[in-house]
Amino acid sequence: MIDKLSFLKGGTDGGAVSPDEERLMQLFQNRAGLKKAYADLKDEFHLLRDRLKQQEGATIRVQEQLDALGDLLGDPKTGYGALVFYQLRTLWKTCHQQLSTFAADLTRQQEAREMAKHKAETEAAKSSRLADVDGRLHAAAAEADSKRRHLAAEQSEISRLTAFWHYFKRRRREKSLESLRNQVVVADAAVGDLHAERSAIDHEAAPEFPGISLAARRNINLAIISYAELLCENVDAYGLAARAKEAVARRVHEMSFGTRADCESHMQRVQQAQSAVANQKQVTAALKTKLERLRGTCEYRNNADTVPTADSLAPAAAAAELGKPWNVLAEDYWDLYTVLLR
Repeated sequence: MIDKLSFLKGGTDGGAVSPDEERLMQLFQNRAGLKKAYADLKDEFHLLRDRLKQQEGATIRVQEQLDALGDLLGDPKTGYGALVFYQLRTLWKTCHQQLSTFAADLTRQQEAREMAKHKAETEAAKSSRLADVDGRLHAAAAEADSKRRHLAAEQSEISRLTAFWHYFKRRRREKSLESLRNQVVVADAAVGDLHAERSAIDHEAAPEFPGISLAARRNINLAIISYAELLCENVDAYGLAARAKEAVARRVHEMSFGTRADCESHMQRVQQAQSAVANQKQVTAALKTKLERLRGTCEYRNNADTVPTADSLAPAAAAAELGKPWNVLAEDYWDLYTVLLR
């Protein structure tokens, strides 16, 4: 085959390749390309088939869960318990949404304040640098004007020395003019450099905002933790905080809520807790007290960490005079870690 295709190295007789030989070469190239495309499609087919099997398995598992849930809801003994279970999960989700909204509002407000401060400081620094350049530019321009006037005065003085007895004096004065001209050139160059420096400062891009400071992120996180504690207290006023946490950690068939009357009582209290959490307005005073307490006890693993250690918050929680001690960070109430700033 190599002998037959020897024309690929320059033709059969050392001349140009014939049209038939070009078509044969093109066919071989097309065949190689088709084989590669076929191999790629085959690999993609096997990959998609594996994904389809995985999806079928996931669909079967979901269907089994739906069937099991249907059986629970269809059984009078377990149906009410399933309703309580999912209402507790909804209560947990509501508290998490409240916490996320609170965190987003604090972050947005702090970012706006620090961004405005950063802009003001940047503009003040730029104005200070421009003022410094303007001062040096004014002094340099005055120096250049002074040397230029001196040069003009010397030239005028020399022009008046026209008598023949002024010949040697005029030559001495003319020699000094070269030095004065060099001084004027140097002074004008200094003025030009200062103009360029001022223009560069005036047109330089403002530095990007580096983000919220470490101290601010720490304060925001402490405020979020304080708000999570407050949510725990509000929900536990109806005896549901621990039950809600248990509901998100376990499966529906693993929990029991008692008789139908007990389940109805649970559902009523869940609705009351939902309303209390959703309609919570005045929290400033309570949050301030909790925030000050956390600031006095919190510790960090290193100087760059923004989330305090859970152990450092435990003494503060245990020292609470009223109510159940909460360490929301250690128990990750309301999925707290997902909203804390890093």
